[in-house]
Amino acid sequence: MENSLYPPYVTERIRRFDGSHCGVCYSAHFMHYEEEGNSLVNGRNIISPDNQLPVTDGLIIIPLAEAGLEAFLQGVEHYSEWQKENVRLAINYAVLRRGGAALREAARYFSFWLYDLAPPGMEWKNIVSFPLSGVVLTETFFNDNYLKFSFPFLLSSLREKEAEVILRTPQLLLPAETCTELQLTGWQEQHTGSTLFEE
Repeated sequence: MENSLYPPYVTERIRRFDGSHCGVCYSAHFMHYEEEGNSLVNGRNIISPDNQLPVTDGLIIIPLAEAGLEAFLQGVEHYSEWQKENVRLAINYAVLRRGGAALREAARYFSFWLYDLAPPGMEWKNIVSFPLSGVVLTETFFNDNYLKFSFPFLLSSLREKEAEVILRTPQLLLPAETCTELQLTGWQEQHTGSTLFEE
């Protein structure tokens, strides 16, 4: 993806298991102006035609870090570009909890993907009650759990809600057929730290 505002290594491609590209994800620590503290990058339109994927309906995943949550919730009307059909906002569990009812209200207009399914202290009811359109599993979580009896049921419950279930990993090691059988819908090629929101 060509982008005049961010170096190429900032994005991570998302692929289907047939090898086709379905989107890109930006890194959280590049989504803020350093000189303006917690102001979100919104004046520069990363969703402009110059920055689109070769596939015009490809997904664009924009991290909404905890540092920018308050600014976002206080001015959601300023983020109309993020309401486009192919845009998803990546959040972690801390943002989901902190955003509360205001974030749930924003979910009427924005699509959210959760990027840490099972952090310490996680309550499953908070995840199932939030209208997520996608969940991204870390490689560590996946490797620790995919052979467990309950794992396919966990993923199928997410798929029943028509949520994408993506594996974020530097390299896909399992056969594509196995990933599909496990209810995964794609994988994100990890280039940055172990968590998307790592500083």
